[in-house]
Amino acid sequence: MPFVYTETEIENSDVDDDPPPPRADQFVYIKAVKFGGAREPVRFPDPSRDTAPTDAESRGFFAGLFGQRRPLSENERRMLLLADRLTAIMVSALREIGGRRVYCRYDGGNDEGFAWLDSVETGDGERIGADVIVQRLWDIQVKDKLYAADLMRTDGHMSDRDQLYEIIRYGLATDWATMLLGRGYGTGEFWMYGALTVDLAACTITDDPHADAVVENIVIAGPK
Repeated sequence: MPFVYTETEIENSDVDDDPPPPRADQFVYIKAVKFGGAREPVRFPDPSRDTAPTDAESRGFFAGLFGQRRPLSENERRMLLLADRLTAIMVSALREIGGRRVYCRYDGGNDEGFAWLDSVETGDGERIGADVIVQRLWDIQVKDKLYAADLMRTDGHMSDRDQLYEIIRYGLATDWATMLLGRGYGTGEFWMYGALTVDLAACTITDDPHADAVVENIVIAGPK
């Protein structure tokens, strides 16, 4: 769970004020596997295969969501199935629009972990953000596949395009971060941030040990 600042390192103080936010140089990089996550690279089924992944393969792919040591409930099985469908559809769609790699960021601490898509790198080296990705996926009508897979529904509060944006910007990134870092990443007496790369051709997820301190949900102080 890559760059971590442990709150237990904060010196006790008689002052009631909250301590200042940590600086980036106070975070320490820890490999995901040493922080309860998966051994890298994390691999997922290639959606271009002629046969669908077996139940065992799917369970292995999404083991980070629930752990491998106990039977899954029906609700958990359904969540795994939906996550499996989402990855299969979106990896194929991102390939179709020329995507080669996806770069996602994550942060969190204390109560929750967050993840979001930063960019997609195409075959010609172009880096595109969520807005452009949504437009290109909209143009190839990926929403029809998401509806058919029960991954999008008619919603009186969100348009189809807004739902697609949420899936692209947050849904995929959260699934991939969970696969790498484990269920409940970001929960504990620490602050954390990092980034991961999804290779759409190799179907792998790896952490970025040189990620910049870019965050959306925590505060990191500037240098002294």
